[in-house]
Amino acid sequence: MIVRFWGVRGSIPVPGKETIKYGGNTTCLEVVTTEGNLIIIDAGTGIRVLGQQLMKEDFGQGKGVAHIFFTHSHWDHIQGFPFFAPIFIGKRNKDGKVVKSSANKLHIYGSAESSRSIEDSLCGQMSDCYFPVSLNDLSATISFTYLTGKPIKIGKTKISTLPLRHPNGCLGFRIEDNGKVLTIATDCEHPENGECDPNILALADNSDLFIYDGQYTPEEYEPSKFNICMPAKKGFGHSTAEEGIKAAIKAHAKRLVITHHEPLHNDKMLDSMEKKAKVLMPSIVFAREGMEIVL
Repeated sequence: MIVRFWGVRGSIPVPGKETIKYGGNTTCLEVVTTEGNLIIIDAGTGIRVLGQQLMKEDFGQGKGVAHIFFTHSHWDHIQGFPFFAPIFIGKRNKDGKVVKSSANKLHIYGSAESSRSIEDSLCGQMSDCYFPVSLNDLSATISFTYLTGKPIKIGKTKISTLPLRHPNGCLGFRIEDNGKVLTIATDCEHPENGECDPNILALADNSDLFIYDGQYTPEEYEPSKFNICMPAKKGFGHSTAEEGIKAAIKAHAKRLVITHHEPLHNDKMLDSMEKKAKVLMPSIVFAREGMEIVL
């Protein structure tokens, strides 16, 4: 299993000279299974760059197949979808219908429990007041599957989900492939009682790679604990690297990567946060665009 990071920011993209090292694109993760199946987690602005790479392969010929899983439909996790080049590759017959044999196939997965379906969310951001091409006018063939909590399989790869603590809901993923386990828990907030979220622990149990939302420093998350006068981020649905370390240790995860970086955190700030985190867990890594991990 190969894991590639195409977008590691939360909230909003932040291009510029101060974010070159870690990257400025919002959330997008690529997973290639041992059978060669392509799984994409979220469609933040990082998916645009991934799409350009895929166009050099089968997707440029209308022969690509991708499985896109959405953790949730907040803007930073869907905003890159209209700029994902493979969605425009395909032919239509004289009746205007997509010729399936010439079109990329996108299987899209979202939560069945969300107040608004992922199809409605993608349609909404591509309505004519926001974007010139509607979801129904795309050339790729697109199907939607709604996840109800039961594991699904893509080939021999098993994908399980559990809800995370985030406003309007969010899914965490456990991907099991050829004896290896990948856990993705972005946009998750730790409980107030000091314990770890049991859903996080279940997803990350003995995982080979645990990807966790560490958007804030402890001081940003709850400044009153540090006698700092500033607005708190508690309740925003995000966590800290320190909480990720606590969960990783308790779940016996082998490797921890922190993602969903705060837009205000430049390279220098993230370097400092990573250095502090390494005191607690020397193997921890803060995600960078272009990073690749082979499991």
